[in-house]
Amino acid sequence: MKLPKLRLNINIKSLLNYIFVILISSVFVATILIALPLTERYLNNTPYNLNTKDSSYWSKEYILSIDSKEQKDIQKTRDVLFKRLKNLGVEQMSVIQKGDNIMVTITTSNEKELTEQLIKNRFAVEIVTRKDDVNYEDPEDPYAYLLATNYNSTDWNRDDFRNVYITKLQNSTGSESYFAIFKLWPAKSVEFNKFLTQYEGQTVGVSTDGFVSPVQVPTGANKLFAPPVSTEDPQEVNIIDILYNSGSIPANISLTSEKDMTPNIPQTDYIMVSILIFAGFLISYLYLSISKNASSSVLMKSFLATMLTISIYLTILKLLQIPVDTFLLPIEAILTMILIRVISENKDSVVYIDIILFGVLAILIFLGFGYVSIVARNMILLLALSKITLLLSGWYIYKVRKI
Repeated sequence: MKLPKLRLNINIKSLLNYIFVILISSVFVATILIALPLTERYLNNTPYNLNTKDSSYWSKEYILSIDSKEQKDIQKTRDVLFKRLKNLGVEQMSVIQKGDNIMVTITTSNEKELTEQLIKNRFAVEIVTRKDDVNYEDPEDPYAYLLATNYNSTDWNRDDFRNVYITKLQNSTGSESYFAIFKLWPAKSVEFNKFLTQYEGQTVGVSTDGFVSPVQVPTGANKLFAPPVSTEDPQEVNIIDILYNSGSIPANISLTSEKDMTPNIPQTDYIMVSILIFAGFLISYLYLSISKNASSSVLMKSFLATMLTISIYLTILKLLQIPVDTFLLPIEAILTMILIRVISENKDSVVYIDIILFGVLAILIFLGFGYVSIVARNMILLLALSKITLLLSGWYIYKVRKI
C-alpha cells in the first residue's frame, strides 16, 4: 500500500517577505515605544530616559579689565571672547563693553572650570629662545625651564600663523600624544624656516601667558613645529584648541569681579507638549485626507516617515544618553513635520530643496550661536533621517500592500 505524497507548495520569496515585514514592523513598534515620553516618567528603572540638560545649567557674570584704553583693543578683546564661547557651544551669552571694561554674562551646561578658562585667560602665545646664562637643569631651581623670564623673546607670535592644528603624533617613547602643529601663512614660511634652521637640533619654547613649553627643533628638510599639549583629556584638548584658534587678545586682561546668577532656562511640560503636537499632527493629516488636498499614498508615506523620523531621533537620544534641551524638542518635531511634507509633495524638485535646506542649516551652524546653532545641527541629523525614512516608508507600504 502506497502512502500519498505530501506536497507543500510554498513560495519561499513570499514567505521571506512576510518574515521581513514582521521584523521591520517589530522594529518600528519598538522604536516608537522607546521614544514615547511616558517611558521617562513612569519607567524610571529602565534605561530609556532622556538625558536632560536642565540640572546642568549654571549662570555667571564676569567683569574683565584690560590693560589698554585703546578702543580697538577693547573691541578685539570682546570679539575674541565671544568667538571662544561660541566655538565651545555656550547656549546663552552676552559679551559687551561696559566703560573701559568688558562684561561677560553666560548661561550654559558646559563644565564650569573649562568654560572659565576661555574667559579668564588671555592666552598670549610667543615663540622664545633660551638664554645662555640660565641653567635649565639646575636641581635647586627645577622650574627654571618653565618661566618665560628665563627666555629671550622673538618676533614670532600666534598672529604669524594661519592656525594651530591639534592632533595625535608619535612621541619620543613611541606612543601617541597630542601635539599642536603651527601652520604658517604662506608669506611667512621662508622666514620661519630660516629661524628653525638657525636653531636646528636645539631647544626653543612656546610661551603661553608667561609659562613655557620646551620644543626640540627637528633636523632635516621638513621641519614640523609642533609643541606638545600638556593634557590627554579630550575636553581639555578642545579648550586648548579653542584658545589657540579664536584670535589673539591684544593686551593683558584681569578679572575684576564675578557674580553667580540664576539660570533662566525655558521650562516646558514635555509630556503635555508631546501630546498636543501629536494631536495636531493627527488632525492635520485627517484634514488633508478628508479634503483630498494630497493623494492617499503620499499622505500615508509622509505620515509613517514623520513618525519614524521623530521616533528614531528620540530613541538615539535616549539609548546614547545624549544631553538634550527638552524645550527644543517640540520645535525640532514641528520643523521635521513641515520638512517631510515639503519633501514628499515636491518630488520633482527634491534635490534643489535638499541642497537649499542643507545650505541654510550649514550657514546657521557656522554663523549662528547658542540655541540657533544647536537646532541647526540637530536638524541636519533629522534631515538625513527623514530621507532614509521616506525611502523605507515607501518600501514598507509597498510590501504590506502586496501581502
